Amino acid sequence: MYTKNYIALLTKDNTAETDVERKALFRILSTDDLYRKVTHLYDFKEHSIKPESLENGEVYLSSSSRKLVMAAFNLYNGHYEADIFDTFAGLDDKNFNLVIQAIKIRFNKY
Repeated sequence: MYTKNYIALLTKDNTAETDVERKALFRILSTDDLYRKVTHLYDFKEHSIKPESLENGEVYLSSSSRKLVMAAFNLYNGHYEADIFDTFAGLDDKNFNLVIQAIKIRFNKY
């Protein structure tokens, strides 16, 4: 269930075991594509998301990657409203399951 990218993100951020918000965020950001772009999406010094990265064109995100990031940001602190239909529509099975995993982490249902 957990990848080396996920463990690396938790380690780099020094995420507390009880910090389900960041754990859910990092679960989604651990995909190979988003992991390569994580410094554009998350500030490890400030321990916070960079929501402006979705608006300023700093990083290219495919439509499915954008949906994943918006879901991750929503699970982190509700920054983006995530409509269930819009979030899941068009995601392949792998990414659909990834978001479900992140939801389970966020709400301690795993």
